[in-house]
Amino acid sequence: MKKVMLLACLLVGMTVQAQTNEPPSNVIKLRGGLDFVTSKVYLEANRYQGTALKASSWRAGVGTFLQYEHFLKRGFGFGLDLYYHDTRYSQEGHQHERLTAALRSIYIGPSFAYSLCFKNHWRFDSSIGMGYGYVSGDLADNSGLGIKLRTGIEYMVTPHFGVGVDLYELYVFTKDDSFDEFKEMYPSESSLISGVSHLGLAAGMTFYF
Repeated sequence: MKKVMLLACLLVGMTVQAQTNEPPSNVIKLRGGLDFVTSKVYLEANRYQGTALKASSWRAGVGTFLQYEHFLKRGFGFGLDLYYHDTRYSQEGHQHERLTAALRSIYIGPSFAYSLCFKNHWRFDSSIGMGYGYVSGDLADNSGLGIKLRTGIEYMVTPHFGVGVDLYELYVFTKDDSFDEFKEMYPSESSLISGVSHLGLAAGMTFYF
């Protein structure tokens, strides 16, 4: 049984190797699309009265990223990423007017990447990175450690241009002690504004050189 499994693994490896090409040496990605804040975000239901509201997670917003990657032989490489997200929450203002509170996340950092190019012009790649994260806007003003996970697939229209889609997760870990009153109202929550997590789906252009 072990010999059969080993042989199957070798055949799969030989098939994949026969159907793949060396990835481009340098890749630049520009992506934009839908982004969800998956973590819980707390804000005031009325900005003037100071009433607290436990906002729901999975708030939709927009996200974009710019990425450069350099690949060595066998598809392994490294890169540099810049992510930006903007999510809006609804609040009640003076005389019951509707206001919008913004939550923005910025991430920049290096990454370790892997790329696999197929002979039918399709390219698969993924990366993991760690860097600097900053959360700003009307609801936060904190910085901390950022961690990024991304995977994507694209079609190489020409040897120097392609289009594709990426799925990514971004975590920005921060610490802020200015929300103690919320902790008193929600004692079951161990950490309220201790960071922001994102899940995004983005599409766009890719350049190879």
